[in-house]
Amino acid sequence: MANPKHDLVEYPIQDNVVLQAYWRDDAGGRGPAASLYVYDDEIMRFDCFGGDNGHCHFNLRQTRGRRWMYPMGSFQDHIQQSLFDLRTNLTFCLKTHQDERVQEIQIVQESLEQAAQKMEVQLLEFADKLNLNRE
Repeated sequence: MANPKHDLVEYPIQDNVVLQAYWRDDAGGRGPAASLYVYDDEIMRFDCFGGDNGHCHFNLRQTRGRRWMYPMGSFQDHIQQSLFDLRTNLTFCLKTHQDERVQEIQIVQESLEQAAQKMEVQLLEFADKLNLNRE
């Protein structure tokens, strides 16, 4: 099931690998979000919804959207957790994927880091808009 992605920004990492940052506002939650795709398959999705609703999905089609929850925190806390997960858990997500092409892909770490930094800036901008709307 596809979720609407508003204000989508893409950060190409290498051939067949792209990171996206966007805004979600649907039945699943409201807030900053990001997805990493390899061969057009969503390998990781970060839903930085704040409170007790932030979480990360991995290998979405394969796991049918299973997720691990983030600790209670702010939108900014969940953005930082998503960066940690991207940098730390991406290799696990790739190696446990059912598609051999995904398992064998070698991520260019420097490109991943550059994209992650841009993603962070964009997600924090989204979070700042949420905080402005609360005042």
